[in-house]
Amino acid sequence: MILFIADDILFTMKCLENNAENIKEAIKVLKAGGVIAHPADTCYGLAADLMNESALKRLQQIKGRDAGKPMSIMLPAYLKPKISQYAVLNEFSEAVCEKLLPGPITIVLPKGPKIPDYFFPEMPTVGIRIPYDAKTNDLLMAFNGPLITTSANLSDQPVCCSCQDVISVFKNNEHYPDLLLDGEIHGACLPSTVITLENDRVRILRPGPMEKEQMEAILGLTAE
Repeated sequence: MILFIADDILFTMKCLENNAENIKEAIKVLKAGGVIAHPADTCYGLAADLMNESALKRLQQIKGRDAGKPMSIMLPAYLKPKISQYAVLNEFSEAVCEKLLPGPITIVLPKGPKIPDYFFPEMPTVGIRIPYDAKTNDLLMAFNGPLITTSANLSDQPVCCSCQDVISVFKNNEHYPDLLLDGEIHGACLPSTVITLENDRVRILRPGPMEKEQMEAILGLTAE
């Protein structure tokens, strides 16, 4: 457990080894509407229960992000065949999801029927992630459903690549994660590559770990 003193007030953030026992502790936090920080296949992320509106608001407070700026969701690998519950697919987008997921990529798609009405209601789309990182999938499997996901940093600030980075970012912040899973980031430590699919074309909205050439090779088409 990490102890901090900020503005003469003592507070704590749990920092736990990313193992099976502590993932159970993280699930308790998530089910109670809390927010956790965890290592993923891209960078450190913040996660909260998609089906809990108060959890979304708490996540926005911690992130310091405007309520109108959308966040993505991540699904466990076993829900890949059921992406259509969370996003509207056509033949093209279904094929892209099949080839690129799981991976360090977010695919922006029209919202599906299981996206709650309170989840960024002004936005007709949602970003979908299925991480390939084993520990992140352990977390998602244990939670048994989708989680809201965003990088573990303050809005518009650099991403976190280690447990100590997360601690440094939030130790002087009024709002901070309820639990922090410690672990290693494998790879470049970048936010996910973000793409959108329009008129059977792939457009890159944000470059990231999956580079344009790699994506084009996997898909067999040109990305914009």
